Amino acid sequence: LGTYLMRSPENEKYRRVDETRHEVTLTLGFWLAKTECTQGQWKSMMGMDVRELSKRKSIGSITEVGRDFPVYFVSWEDATDWMGEMNERHPLPEGWKWSLPTEAQWEYACRAGTDGPFAGEVDEMAWHSGNSMLTTHEVEKKEPNPWGLYDMHGSLWEWCSDLYGPYPEKAVTDPVVLT
Repeated sequence: LGTYLMRSPENEKYRRVDETRHEVTLTLGFWLAKTECTQGQWKSMMGMDVRELSKRKSIGSITEVGRDFPVYFVSWEDATDWMGEMNERHPLPEGWKWSLPTEAQWEYACRAGTDGPFAGEVDEMAWHSGNSMLTTHEVEKKEPNPWGLYDMHGSLWEWCSDLYGPYPEKAVTDPVVLT
């Protein structure tokens, strides 16, 4: 629960042209896992490893394989199927369910109360094109953000429940982008 400035200021080095900075207030509590979903977690829930995912998706090459590496080659539909399995096998208390975060929730958690382009020193927190050798790495090998969340910068793109899309320039509460 909180209010923050979503998207980047105009003078930020890594700012995208479609980012309009605006105030967002989140009024509904949410949880995020401290790491990306690992290949071990995926296989235990879905019964399929990343080699099978890559074959199913007709992708010829894969990066690192191992229990503690993040899962990849996962579509949005795959991710929502994962959440459905989690809700079925590991139900949460009434009023809560496993789901992907909204883009606004994800950015709030990623920023972790900071207002710079990264929630800390980027090389200490993130695997990126300059330090990753263009491959994936095990989760929790870099520093977490101030809220204890790992790999929020760099590594792999992460799915959200809504779309990356235009937001109004004015303040919004609990936004969800559907189109």
